[in-house]
Amino acid sequence: MRVVTIALVLAAMLGVATAPAGAASLPKINHVWIVVLENKDYEVTFGDNSPAPYLSKTLAGQGQLLTHYYATGHLSLDNYITMVSGQPPNPVTQSDCQFFQDFVGTMRADGVAVGQGCVYPPEVKTIADQLEANGLTWKGYMEDQALGEPKTCRHPEMNARDDTQSATKEDQYAARHNPFVYFHSIIDRPICATNVLDLNALPADLASKSKTPNYSFITPDLCSDGHDEPCVDGRPGGLHSANDFLQEWIPKITSSPAYADGGLV
Repeated sequence: MRVVTIALVLAAMLGVATAPAGAASLPKINHVWIVVLENKDYEVTFGDNSPAPYLSKTLAGQGQLLTHYYATGHLSLDNYITMVSGQPPNPVTQSDCQFFQDFVGTMRADGVAVGQGCVYPPEVKTIADQLEANGLTWKGYMEDQALGEPKTCRHPEMNARDDTQSATKEDQYAARHNPFVYFHSIIDRPICATNVLDLNALPADLASKSKTPNYSFITPDLCSDGHDEPCVDGRPGGLHSANDFLQEWIPKITSSPAYADGGLV
């Protein structure tokens, strides 16, 4: 399993040289899967007594463990926003956007949006927009998204309270862990409904290299990502449930035709 930071994903997929001068260049990556987990520190996650041995031992042993990789903020949403757009935290994203409100502010010459709010205007682009512009494909796969309405591209109504902040036994989807729905460049287009999907769509896409996107962003539900502990449905949560999720889904990815064709997790 090969691992790179998100900052290198687009360059690697486009075949842009990212290695230092004199070093061997990395092979071109054709398919990338990002799986996002939550809320556990490095020492607990990767220590000798980690409750997630598949993550800390098996997967780490197959790839590269990045030991100087830091969050851009706290709680959750600000980091998800940064992962797909490079935008820094603001007071609303730092508080997980309790009300789904438009961003108000200005754009700097370097593309950074200065102000506050959580639903960014169309001129703020994401890695999804960049991939499209370069003829590459992308999708988001969000566990439990289809348990509510709509089944895809699910987010609160504008200026309404986000009712996915806490898990229920029937629904453990969290909009704040689905970064694509915070950008008008995505939610104002039909592509949001076709590309921001429930996790249950992933197996069918993995079955064929032609159907597998170049870039896949996977968010488990509030239990499977390690966020809740214990979980409302009786599962232990924390790193135990995150480990279970990875043991189920990573082999599905790594045994896929697309992974064999320049795949990276």
